[in-house]
Amino acid sequence: MEVEEQTRKLKEMINSYKLTYLIISANEIGIWDCLSDQSKDLLQIAKDLTLEASRLEPILNALTSYKIISKNKKGYYLDEYDKVLNKNSEYNQLGYINFAQTIMAKYQNLAEAVKDKEFATKQFKELTEKEAESFMRGMEANAIPQAEFIANTYDFENHKILDVGAGAGTYLITVAKKYKTVTGKMIDLPQMVKLQNKKIEKEKLEAQIISEECNYNERFPREKQDDVFLFAVVHQESKENLNKLLKNIYSVLNPEGRLFLTSFFLNEDKISPEFSVQFAVEMLMNSNNGRVYTHSEIQDLMVQNKFKEIKRIDDIPSPATLYIAKK
Repeated sequence: MEVEEQTRKLKEMINSYKLTYLIISANEIGIWDCLSDQSKDLLQIAKDLTLEASRLEPILNALTSYKIISKNKKGYYLDEYDKVLNKNSEYNQLGYINFAQTIMAKYQNLAEAVKDKEFATKQFKELTEKEAESFMRGMEANAIPQAEFIANTYDFENHKILDVGAGAGTYLITVAKKYKTVTGKMIDLPQMVKLQNKKIEKEKLEAQIISEECNYNERFPREKQDDVFLFAVVHQESKENLNKLLKNIYSVLNPEGRLFLTSFFLNEDKISPEFSVQFAVEMLMNSNNGRVYTHSEIQDLMVQNKFKEIKRIDDIPSPATLYIAKK
């Protein structure tokens, strides 16, 4: 590659942050709440957002230039990205935009995270309920399609389920809404449990689901389960802790009980797929001991802990991989 081409491509990569900030700022301003697939003129958008039209116009025009939104004689509208940016769409990714904002703030401290192995602990000690709620909204945006896929693909009739590190609680809540015979428990950090209880109450699932504060590395529930959910958890744990966790899960499963596990896994070269490679960098900021595992590493750990009939499912609605294994 000639030096001129190297320079051009490097500058493109460096300047790519501008588009990211543009999309996030549009979300903060409220632009995605205003736009739909119907054209709306600049003055009306400015009025809706109580902003000066002259200050709003460059943002709308930049979004149009990047083809994020469209523009005609009548005004601005959502076109190509209508399904993922329209607030009324079931596929909207506005929660993910909120989550990306929190990650971007951490990326500004990436060099510090590499140098300081206690960086993640310090961050989570300062986690407020508001920040936990923002984190949950971002996680939920990703989890909903996966949860629906799992609820619609697998049978949970009359099952008792433990959701470990339940986060937003999306998976167990989705399954419990579909299967009225399901009962289950979520375990997580205190900040998350408060928000989980609010969601359980909102969905009127108190008779089916409970949420409990529990550090699963220190104390693991002993009640027998038909299924254990371990979604977006394994990358938070060291190999030693993960081995212990899988051992505990195996011990509480009923005969033929199932483990459902998702995460972002690396191929054996550890430089692909792209999403998992990037996620491995994020883990430097989000976990002291966790890391992104390869497929062979997670499969070996399940085998070592006596799980059988291990199935790998890549075609779920996410860059994650779903593993299902039986006792």
